[in-house]
Amino acid sequence: MAEHQAISSTSVNTLAIGEITLHAHQPSNFDHLLDRAARETPNDIDRIPYYATLWPSALQLMEILWQRRRIIENKRLLELGCGLALPAILAAKLGAKAMATDFHPDAAGCCCHNAMKNNADVEFQLLDWSNPPAWEPFQVVIGSDLLYEERHIPALVATITQLCAQDGVVFIADPGRNGLGFFTGQMQEKGWSCELHPSDSIFVMEFSRKNKAR
Repeated sequence: MAEHQAISSTSVNTLAIGEITLHAHQPSNFDHLLDRAARETPNDIDRIPYYATLWPSALQLMEILWQRRRIIENKRLLELGCGLALPAILAAKLGAKAMATDFHPDAAGCCCHNAMKNNADVEFQLLDWSNPPAWEPFQVVIGSDLLYEERHIPALVATITQLCAQDGVVFIADPGRNGLGFFTGQMQEKGWSCELHPSDSIFVMEFSRKNKAR
């Protein structure tokens, strides 16, 4: 895992996911990060520090990963929009070879700090959905709270389609944002079928290709 500067001041939440305990370290002063983004990049809403919060969708995604742990064991797994990267960290502890990615450069420090504190081997890479790299496809792709900007959804769908293996599986968790229907429609147009795993307030969608390679 590449070295990145650790976040200097954190609050810690302890999470029990199945039989695994994780420690979620997140920046303790979100308002400070928000003020810095407004000062340094006032016209760039993509620099809002969403990465610095542990969202409920990430928690529900982790529950599904625990339930489906046999699917991800020994698989190459990619987390999109990772933020604190707790789902990727859980996946690594469940036996996946995990890579966590985010567009925001400051997410690197959060990801690597959490991976270190949880003794998990997780690689971090910056990833711009509008220009996805030609990486070897991943067998599992995951993400949570990715749909808050509808303008990014076509690029997200294209990135998933390019970076997920033909016989791979995709898990996306969302609280029911306005872009949810648009996202699922775009995925279906690209040849994906969807199985829904609803909870009280979070939707976890499991996608696989309608015509898998044999």
